[in-house]
Amino acid sequence: MRCLAPLALLISVLVLGPALCFGQKLAEEKLPATVTVDLGGDVQMDFVLIPAGTFQMGSDEYTGEGDESPIHKVIFTHAFYLGKYEVTQAQWTQLTGTNPSRFKGPNLPVETVSWHDCQKFLALFREKTSHAASLPTESQWEYACRAGTTTPWSFGATDVQMNDFAWNGENSKATTHAVGTKKPNAWGLHDMAGNVWEWCSDCYQKRGYPTGETTDPQGPTTGDAYVSRGGAWGDNSSMIRSAVRNCAGPEVANQGLGFRIALPVARTP
Repeated sequence: MRCLAPLALLISVLVLGPALCFGQKLAEEKLPATVTVDLGGDVQMDFVLIPAGTFQMGSDEYTGEGDESPIHKVIFTHAFYLGKYEVTQAQWTQLTGTNPSRFKGPNLPVETVSWHDCQKFLALFREKTSHAASLPTESQWEYACRAGTTTPWSFGATDVQMNDFAWNGENSKATTHAVGTKKPNAWGLHDMAGNVWEWCSDCYQKRGYPTGETTDPQGPTTGDAYVSRGGAWGDNSSMIRSAVRNCAGPEVANQGLGFRIALPVARTP
């Protein structure tokens, strides 16, 4: 099991208050492409609609470390919203009154947060906004990261454009950077590669992928570590590929670990 060793070796068109429930049975084609949730104190959080669809998840074993295979088809029967940016320190502080991050700045991604810390933040988010927020599943994360691509990186088959899209070991100067300062992927999501690793809801299992097609997978629910995705400021190009998996115990918190939030959309009958 690999657990975080690669890291440095170590608004939208609509503002939503609590009144709008994401469980409302709205036709997906009528949903806004982007929404903003108000956290109070002039702090907001932007979300992008990720459409229902299918994709090929994972990579061949020779590409990864053996935990990215087998490549398998994943079907999403309904859309969901995903944070346009990684959760920032301003957003974290607004809800928790604290800031655990090593690299300080309101628009920098919050880091040095454990999986359990994220669950506490999500509980506060749900209480504040009445929205059913969660960490994305690993399959949701990779689907959104790829944004319709099948190449190793969402920006292409090679890493020549890496510095345009990701804060990584070549350009970060060993620190995080303000969210949204690199180019977004095709679905408008920023920093899906680099800046900080992002916690997912799934427990990590090296051989956790199914061998066949799966629909709306929730991922493994047992294990002693949780998945993180996307790579961080200290990682090279191989570690910020769309299929790369990482993991850490739920109490682990370091300067390369952050997250973004998913919001559900109910199915249309």
